[in-house]
Amino acid sequence: MSMSQGWTGLRTAVVALGILASQTAGARASTIGNVLDYGTAGAITNSGITGSNVISYVPIASASIDPTSNIPLGAFQVAALPAGQTTMYNNTPFSVTFIPSTLNGSPLSINSPVTVTGTLTGQITGSYQSSVQVKFNPVADGSFQLAGASSTLSMLSNDQKLLVPSSAGGTTTLEGIITTTGSFNPEAPVPEPSTIALFLSTVGGLGLRRYVLSRRQKAAA
Repeated sequence: MSMSQGWTGLRTAVVALGILASQTAGARASTIGNVLDYGTAGAITNSGITGSNVISYVPIASASIDPTSNIPLGAFQVAALPAGQTTMYNNTPFSVTFIPSTLNGSPLSINSPVTVTGTLTGQITGSYQSSVQVKFNPVADGSFQLAGASSTLSMLSNDQKLLVPSSAGGTTTLEGIITTTGSFNPEAPVPEPSTIALFLSTVGGLGLRRYVLSRRQKAAA
């Protein structure tokens, strides 16, 4: 009788561990949400520039975001000119490319980069004056596939944006926004630690059951 009661208690504990691990996995999945890893690339052409080009594009090598939120796309950096010197920009073209790579740690089967274009117009004088404005063109094709969902990248604002002079830091960040329809379905999800714990607790319970049955058989003999 005592062996039977011991096994019943052990089985109850194993089941409780399994339920707890399962609930923990569900809670963790619901609080983490989705994570999109991406990078950017870009360039400013030499067209329409009179003087030394002091504006450069700073890409994002690697970053992670919620794929339903605003997304940083890099920045323009303005360097200082010698005092009294001026550089003119007249509809100077630039391009920025958004490159998604993984969703929730799973590589995207379809790599769908999206390119945003625009122009720079205005002048930089010395290190304190900047009238250069960034104007984005409408995104011709901002759609891309994101693990079963259909997503679209657009600029946060198509209005003109004034570049910051070097005396104020010289950095002007660029931001877009992603809108998504459908549900994410990563192809190769990575097991959660709590899921692994559930598996180990089940295996451990089976091992203990075998041990108890073996002791019971020896006691009966």
